[in-house]
Amino acid sequence: MITIQDLYNILGNKISNEMQKSLIRNNFPPQIAERMCDAIDGQEKAEHFQRLLQEYNEWLINQQRQQAIVERFLREYRK
Repeated sequence: MITIQDLYNILGNKISNEMQKSLIRNNFPPQIAERMCDAIDGQEKAEHFQRLLQEYNEWLINQQRQQAIVERFLREYRK
C-alpha cells in the first residue's frame, strides 16, 4: 500500500530529478543534455513501473488470501 511517506518520496525524487535536468541543460550542449535528461526520465518511469508492479503483487496476494478465507468459511459452513 502506498503511504503518505511514499508520496513524499516520489515528490522529492521528482523535484530532485527536475533540478538535475536543469543543471544538465545549463552545463551541456543541447544534444548531450537531451540524452542525459531522457535517461533520467527513463529511470523515473522505470521506478514508477516497479512500484506499480509491487502494489499489484501486494493486491493480488491480498485477493488470494481473501479468497482462501471465503473458501474455508464455505467448507466449514457446509459441514
